[in-house]
Amino acid sequence: MIFAAAAIYVAACVAFLSWWGIWTADNLKSTVAWSLAFVPATLFNVNRIDEDRTYFGRTIRSTLDLTGLLVFIGGLQSFSLPVELAIVPVVTFLALVHQVSERDAAHAPTARCLGTFLLIVGLIVLGYSIYATVAEWPTFNVRQNVSELLVPILLSLLFLPFLYGVSVLVVYDRNFTNISFALRDKGLARFARQRAFLAFRGDLDLLKRWRHIIVHRRPTDRLGVIQAIAQARREQERAVRRPYVDPADGWSPYEAMEFLASEGFLLSAYLWYFDRYRASAVYKFGDGPLANHATYYVEGDEARATLLTVDLWMWGPENKESDEQRFAELIALLMHRAAGPEAVAAFRGVLDEKDNGVSLEWNGYIFRIESDEPGPSGQFSVSFTIAHPAEPRPSSDAETPLD
Repeated sequence: MIFAAAAIYVAACVAFLSWWGIWTADNLKSTVAWSLAFVPATLFNVNRIDEDRTYFGRTIRSTLDLTGLLVFIGGLQSFSLPVELAIVPVVTFLALVHQVSERDAAHAPTARCLGTFLLIVGLIVLGYSIYATVAEWPTFNVRQNVSELLVPILLSLLFLPFLYGVSVLVVYDRNFTNISFALRDKGLARFARQRAFLAFRGDLDLLKRWRHIIVHRRPTDRLGVIQAIAQARREQERAVRRPYVDPADGWSPYEAMEFLASEGFLLSAYLWYFDRYRASAVYKFGDGPLANHATYYVEGDEARATLLTVDLWMWGPENKESDEQRFAELIALLMHRAAGPEAVAAFRGVLDEKDNGVSLEWNGYIFRIESDEPGPSGQFSVSFTIAHPAEPRPSSDAETPLD
């Protein structure tokens, strides 16, 4: 359905360029080649466009950069018809497989292999085209070939509004499906979808915040749906404004989310999860599917964060020493940015005296580290937390060493 709509839209763009006298029948070949390369590649990524704020800017830059000029030069001269009939379908198929393989780190070797092959093919085509153009320069048609350069560029730029519209529809469909599962009352779910569309329109970030609230709070009436919209707007406004938080009350959630940003922990949003607000990010220490990894959590209420956690997940003895050292560096950096260098020295002094986990209260903060017993294959986890003095805690959280 999407590809059929894309074909109709491309035909309309071609008609528009033809009406302006830019597109002629001589551009048919380059238009077909552009349609087979650009359109499927962008539509395959449509599910991820809303998560990448730089997507359209990067697409415009790549359309206008040196790559577009090289593609144009490569298309100045054609191979014989049998050669093109053999090469074009194969190269198009491999390019699509390359696009798909780039979406999964587990397929990185395949993506690199295909990328290298496609690069070699491109260099061969480019070299042949330059050679043939120089040899046939007296018969070179400048106007026609400039048109061959401009048409794919203009089609790419004209296709972006369609791509944006499709991405908005895909995001709405995905989020509305979640709403239908969260709200079993069909009438209430229908009301929620209508109010969301009228309230958010093209603001996909606000839509996703609202959907998250609905899924976790499960309102039972229309008032709850409207309150969820207000809460989503309030959350978004806070994320943009980043209001000041008194250090005695906790950390600014948005500053706390950046404590480990320099180390690769990029937390996306501070959202409500059943009992409190949370944000988290995972950082893998390797490329494999079972690479050891760490997870950073920021927790608190809507206005402030009061609990920070870093968990280390070890899947086996491989890279154990280096990854544990990396985890220790993350702990020290987090303590330094959350409570100051004196806290690092105080906690390190306690750790020097202990063989296992420990909990330390220092200036109202509670630092705690604990680990579980290794599993049969050597897997285990280690958890480190910093509780702000304002963090609600049970009376048992005194300064007590952990076993």
